[in-house]
Amino acid sequence: MMDIIINDEKIDYKIENERNLGDILTGLEIWITKNGGIINCISVDETDIPLECPLEYKVKSISSVNRLKIKTSPKFEYAVDTIKMTGEYISKIIGEYIDSRDVEQYENTLDGIQLVCEGVNRSLQALYLRDLVIVNENGRTLRDILSDLRTVTATYEDKYIDYDGAAKLKDLLQELLRILPKVVGWAIMKSSLRDNERNSVEGSFLRTIFKDLENISKKAMNRFESIAENLQIGKDREALEDLCFVAELLDEIIYVLQFFISAYDMDGDLLSKSGIGIEPLFNKISHWLKEVEKSFKNGDLVSVGDMLEYELKPLFQEIVKLLCEIGLFIQ
Repeated sequence: MMDIIINDEKIDYKIENERNLGDILTGLEIWITKNGGIINCISVDETDIPLECPLEYKVKSISSVNRLKIKTSPKFEYAVDTIKMTGEYISKIIGEYIDSRDVEQYENTLDGIQLVCEGVNRSLQALYLRDLVIVNENGRTLRDILSDLRTVTATYEDKYIDYDGAAKLKDLLQELLRILPKVVGWAIMKSSLRDNERNSVEGSFLRTIFKDLENISKKAMNRFESIAENLQIGKDREALEDLCFVAELLDEIIYVLQFFISAYDMDGDLLSKSGIGIEPLFNKISHWLKEVEKSFKNGDLVSVGDMLEYELKPLFQEIVKLLCEIGLFIQ
């Protein structure tokens, strides 16, 4: 019978409908993830295997395996460590590949950048972060930087990287490197607010976060006009992209605000100067987003435009005011 050992402790795992080792690993991963962990090492009969379990191991019969050992880490710690290691790897790419001015080494750059982007995206998912709200000192979001990196690397997939391309990639990698501490800061802030540990977050960083959210929201106001214009000229795809951006931004802002108000024991209604309570404001936004989505799916683009202009836009403006008020409160 197979022994299953997690973090050096044997567990009592009841096999039910699992057919092979792959099924057991899938079940364990789900269970570990639900408990806030993440797998970082797998060993089958004292042989380490990749986390992306190879097919030859997935199809192994349960009876053929004597011991399955798994090491886990708290998801938060693992993701933050991954971000930090990504920063070290970016420095390596710049120093050993790009700055070498060796054209042959440039090929390693593309592979390295792909690994960097994958590492950042996985960490964002594990930390429940969104790249559209993480902003650098120039107002560029993490999403902008990652998108530009993918665009430039795609240009050189079928040809050698020239010196101009290497210079562009170096600038983007350095930009990414500088924004990574902000990613870690966001992770700490969200984790602390969720756990009501408000003293773990510096007031100066909170002020920066809410100022960033306020500025992003002000810029996003233009998207309401863009959505309406694109709908009128038949650019439904562009309109949908802007609509998804606004919906994702609102979802993130509401998430942060709810935890912030709770962690600081604040009366949200005192912050709102519109006469609308915070919770009713959030509920109205949620309601109209659902109505917009429904009308979009039904092809009723006239209703979509009207709801965006006369219902959602005024509510979005209230959100911007609220972010400003909270920024003043923190000061």
